[in-house]
Amino acid sequence: MRFILTAIYLSFGFAHLEGIHSPNSPDDRVHHPEPGRDTGGRRHSRTPGSGTHGQGAADMRNTMRLASIALAVALVAAACGDSGSGGSSPATSGAAAPSTDATAGGPSGTVVFFGYEDSFLPDVLQPFEEATGVKVETPAFADEDETETKLRAGFEADVVEVCAGEAGSLIDAGLLQPIDTSRIDDWDAIFDSVKAGDQVIADNGDVYIVPLQAGPFGIVYLADEVSEPVDSYAKLFSADFPGDIAVSDEPVNTIWDMALALGYGPEVDKITDEQVVEAVDALTALDTIRTTWSGDGDLVQLFASGEIVAANHATPDIASELQDEGINAVYVAPEEAQILWTCGHGLAANAKNLDAAYALINHYLDPQSQLVFAEEYDYLASNSKILDVAPPELVADLGLDDPGAIDQVSVPEGLPEDEAFWDEEWNRFAG
Repeated sequence: MRFILTAIYLSFGFAHLEGIHSPNSPDDRVHHPEPGRDTGGRRHSRTPGSGTHGQGAADMRNTMRLASIALAVALVAAACGDSGSGGSSPATSGAAAPSTDATAGGPSGTVVFFGYEDSFLPDVLQPFEEATGVKVETPAFADEDETETKLRAGFEADVVEVCAGEAGSLIDAGLLQPIDTSRIDDWDAIFDSVKAGDQVIADNGDVYIVPLQAGPFGIVYLADEVSEPVDSYAKLFSADFPGDIAVSDEPVNTIWDMALALGYGPEVDKITDEQVVEAVDALTALDTIRTTWSGDGDLVQLFASGEIVAANHATPDIASELQDEGINAVYVAPEEAQILWTCGHGLAANAKNLDAAYALINHYLDPQSQLVFAEEYDYLASNSKILDVAPPELVADLGLDDPGAIDQVSVPEGLPEDEAFWDEEWNRFAG
């Protein structure tokens, strides 16, 4: 993920290609499937997840919601200033409010939304269709490799769900077109830090992603197996760590985390080649690394089998799923920094119904739609106006009436410019 790493402040820890069909074949066009919980491709943009996320224990869900909205509070104050949405009244959870009016000469016809299955929430899509009269077709992909392969093969879509990391290759291949931000109603309300990446806004000023959701990577460990909290990468990667650990098999992810442990953060995209070599040397010297992990299902199994007691670059959902299985797992935001994934919507280069595409993107960016995703998946919303529509009781339940000090540094996830060099160095460790 080639997102420019910009510091944000946070107080809490936030599958494969199944076969290539002919472009837009009937089996690709699924209308409103039930949302899935496996978001491995989304959360590990270059590491397709193989597991299915559980719903999570109530305390973990609340912690994640608190983390998401607390970060929103921080970003409103620190990144956007007063984004003043103008006194929207608090809303209850449920179906998202329609963001367009079918009677006002708006969009029409059919719009093809090519995305992750869990993004096709009926509570978001149905109000849009009812308000606009536009039919939304929802072909799903499992990961970014499938996205690019199908688009290169001529698959026709209007809106494409894109995560920072896969956008670069899609842009380079001419598979995405620039977005006219004057047609994005709440563009100025998106947290500045979330839209600061070079795959959101390119060097030439073109915009390719409207950011919609984000989430964190950090440390997961088994509290019953270690004597004190594992609250930093320095502790996780110490030579005397009391137990075996697993590290992400994505070179960038684990080199980043070791670089943070060595004190080279939070802007780990700016570390030198010499520091990359030092990070790989440090990884190679660690006797506590038992194995590498690939995908959420793999990591959950490693924990559940007792093979490991801690892992890097994991998500809160890992701890939540293990808790559902009766395992005392804890997610923590590392002291050094926490890295965010960011996903949103782009426009396919071959989009045929731009009016409907822009209307759909605006609907997903609408704070009511953002609230649905925040409550369903505990995602961080990108639109600062979500604070105006979050029910007061939810704010009170989560303690957001006094969010407290926002002192945890977090950086958006991106890829280094010379990724090939990082891969070569990684091979010295992984073999």
